[in-house]
Amino acid sequence: MEVTILWLRRDLRLEDHPALARAAAGEGAVLPLYIVDPAVWAAPEASARHWRFVAEGLAALSDALAARGAALQIEAGPPAEVLARCAARWPVTRVLTLDDGTGGNATPWARGTGIAFEEVRAPRGAALPPPGALRGLDGLVPAAIPGARDLGLGFDPCPGRPRGGRAEAERALEAALSDPAPERALSAHLAWGTLSAAEVSRAARAAGAGPLTAGLARRARLMRAPTGRADTPRPPDHAARFAAWEKGETGLPAVDAPMRALCHSGLIDPSWLGLLASAGIGLLGLDPEDCGRVLARLCLDYHPVLHRARMRAAAARPADPLRQARDLDPEGAMLGAWLPELADLPGPARHAPWTWRGPLARPGRRYPAPVIDIATDPARPVRPAPARARRRPADRRQLAFDL
Repeated sequence: MEVTILWLRRDLRLEDHPALARAAAGEGAVLPLYIVDPAVWAAPEASARHWRFVAEGLAALSDALAARGAALQIEAGPPAEVLARCAARWPVTRVLTLDDGTGGNATPWARGTGIAFEEVRAPRGAALPPPGALRGLDGLVPAAIPGARDLGLGFDPCPGRPRGGRAEAERALEAALSDPAPERALSAHLAWGTLSAAEVSRAARAAGAGPLTAGLARRARLMRAPTGRADTPRPPDHAARFAAWEKGETGLPAVDAPMRALCHSGLIDPSWLGLLASAGIGLLGLDPEDCGRVLARLCLDYHPVLHRARMRAAAARPADPLRQARDLDPEGAMLGAWLPELADLPGPARHAPWTWRGPLARPGRRYPAPVIDIATDPARPVRPAPARARRRPADRRQLAFDL
């Protein structure tokens, strides 16, 4: 009996899955396979919060596949080696996988085996329904899902993160369609494929959810954007600045608050994420690659193609965090929520606590002094916000992939 391997990558769903639909339409058996590539999970961009979200998606997908007659297999190793082991065990004739935009494939391996390999692109048009019964391999049971520690991923608390899995994805989509400012959790489900961009786009158009439709269009443009390294000269105290930025202890509230929020939940609003990245690269003079790796580990919606485009955009954006934060959070509510050291200050004063000369209710809660003199240190100094009528802000709670 011929066997088709369905290689699952960033597509942890049954719905709107053209590679699965093609595998199910064949006459042979379907072997759903997820490969835990050590090179991916040992990379500095990977984190335990990523894997926990993926593992929850895999658990839900495994149950859904088992209910249709196919047992999800999870194998660890380089993809070519894992596929070769499977081909040696079963009469594999083809490998199908969904084109996820990352560029990795198994064509070189398949070329020497006579096994057909194809990255299937999602067609335009109506959504593909989930398949009915699948013809699985006799005797196979769903594989156990390894934990983050099994993959060698270090301690990574993220108490505020959303959960993975298709049911959670559908709830996030429903919330995004009913709220003019879509829920940020949707971006993580798109990044790991528990939702497809096409099905979200169709749902957004049907519901008239303009911000969501616009966010998807920006996401698609970022996926096609050219990438490259953006170099900046390192300041002499780069290590100290980088450590302070990574911990949310730069003494610049506009930088520290979003960093602490991102550490807590794995997701922040795109405007704050852009501010955090551009301030690190453009204001503090940090290495773009170093900043990119930290933010990749922290962002639950990390997708390598999108992330590189975001970092390139941040490196090119003028860094003016004081003005940007005042526009985003004029009353200092965001700063007070994540910087308890400043909670006793009047809201507007939280943006520049070094200028506050009034009393503190709890003087023992100290906030660090700024790691730079923002008036003289950077090449493009922070300008105080001009006294003017504040224009109506744009929607600041767009999806985290809108950056």
